[in-house]
Amino acid sequence: MSLRVEDEWQGWDGETIVHLSDGSYWQQAEYLYEYRYAYRPAVEVANGLMSVEGMTRAVRVKRISVVESTIDGDWRGWDGKTELQLTNGSKWRQAEYHYEYHYAYRPSVIMFDGKMLVQGTSKPIRVSRISR
Repeated sequence: MSLRVEDEWQGWDGETIVHLSDGSYWQQAEYLYEYRYAYRPAVEVANGLMSVEGMTRAVRVKRISVVESTIDGDWRGWDGKTELQLTNGSKWRQAEYHYEYHYAYRPSVIMFDGKMLVQGTSKPIRVSRISR
């Protein structure tokens, strides 16, 4: 099967999360910083290494299980104590400090290993659940 990055590719940044065309998610498991923009580049995953078309070398990755959802309403980024509600009704609070302004209306999120990655933001942030 031929795999591709599901959307835009901006390279490896040390914590890159990659969503592939087969629906799987992978997280960078070794440090490499290499920027390259591409739209839906071809990907090969073998023996724990991911090769992305146009990149200089393969990078060690691990497959992750995620929960996908959407923020219910406006999103203005992380402020150090951000609280938010998802469209599935669950409420979450930022559990580690990070400041990053990013406005979006109903951005998608993925959650894994106690962290949340909001579409358009730079990195996953540790969160804790407030309620269902």
